[in-house]
Amino acid sequence: MREFAAAPVPVRAWVSVAVPLAVILSLLLSSSPSPVIRSADVITALALIAGSVVNVELGRLLEGGRVAQQRPHKALSAWPMAAIILLPSFYLAPIVALVYLHARWRGVRVTLWKWIASASFLIWAGAIAGLVVRSDGGIDGGQPPTLTSGLAGLLIVLAAAATFLAVETGMLGVTALLNTPEDEVWLRRTLADPAFYLMEAGVITLGAITGVLGASAPWFVLLLVPAYGFLQQSVLHRPLQEQATHDPKTGLLHFNAWQRLAAEEIGRLNAVGRPWAVLFTDIDDFRTYNQRHGHLGGDRALELVARIITAQMRRQDLIARFGGEEFCVLLPNTAAEPAELMAERLRAAVRAESSVLPERITVSVGVATVESGNTPIELAVVLALADQALYQAKLDGRDRVRLRRQSIVLRLPTEPENEGRSDRRPA
Repeated sequence: MREFAAAPVPVRAWVSVAVPLAVILSLLLSSSPSPVIRSADVITALALIAGSVVNVELGRLLEGGRVAQQRPHKALSAWPMAAIILLPSFYLAPIVALVYLHARWRGVRVTLWKWIASASFLIWAGAIAGLVVRSDGGIDGGQPPTLTSGLAGLLIVLAAAATFLAVETGMLGVTALLNTPEDEVWLRRTLADPAFYLMEAGVITLGAITGVLGASAPWFVLLLVPAYGFLQQSVLHRPLQEQATHDPKTGLLHFNAWQRLAAEEIGRLNAVGRPWAVLFTDIDDFRTYNQRHGHLGGDRALELVARIITAQMRRQDLIARFGGEEFCVLLPNTAAEPAELMAERLRAAVRAESSVLPERITVSVGVATVESGNTPIELAVVLALADQALYQAKLDGRDRVRLRRQSIVLRLPTEPENEGRSDRRPA
């Protein structure tokens, strides 16, 4: 695998150890010291694999047959969670392997080594959570909980589910930290999203319910099929929401989504008389860069600038890709001097960190500020002000910051000029 060979040594070492140890761990932690393969257990394992097949096909049906290459999951973690309640842990490796093999065959195109690593992390999570399920202090001398286990059984299942989630996300987090940031943009963003943990907890819990119900009344598991369908719909909703509000190239907000959020925040700031600022950032001479390095090279430059802006701004700042090679940022509770300083830091960071590109790039930044205590002012007016500041930075030679204050707002139009921007501003 060329992608794996190109990965940093630490992440290669981590995955090379984690994958084989996952299989060994599932054998060592098995509830049967000398694994005995029983026909009833084989049938149960096949039923879990069939459940995953139905689950993935439901997801494809809801997607209209299209393939979503990157999604937080396709509820694949439900099946190893169910398996640790129903089966000895040595069944984990074949169940997870077949579940992941089918999902990949049906269109999931995550990088192969990451897909294998993800599968091994589920085996790790299942094997360790299985210890909680079959603990000596548990139900009936270490037997898995059933529907008649009462509160003690419920607490054991919840503890096992929490253990599963902690091990799985912890191992994914180690991978994201050891790998290069540019190769783990999606995973890092996913692990930073609280909604992912809520969704994954729901998936694991549904898997636990499948296992408990399967141990007590197997045919009633069929009643969960609509629940898995609803889960697939919920999983699909998240990336569709992301697509509607975020730019796929940079992961930043679309301008329309940014404008709505910024208007709400500005209304709050104006109501309490707090200062705020807007930055407009434009990559200098980007058209020529595209001609020299192609659109793929241009995309890489856009992604790099987006990452630098995100790193330089604060958590409360709103960042968007305005369009083309332009970005805009709302800086709440920020007066003119701090806003100008942040813009200068951003400009210097792009110049320094773009040395990794085939050709160094620079940015020009326009800053517009609204001071505290002034008459409330509309976002459109300040956008036009920042736009003119950026235009001045371009005229003055590019790779620089220019500031406009609220005091000259009345001489500017009240709507930003979105049409024909490239024709009237130097690149």
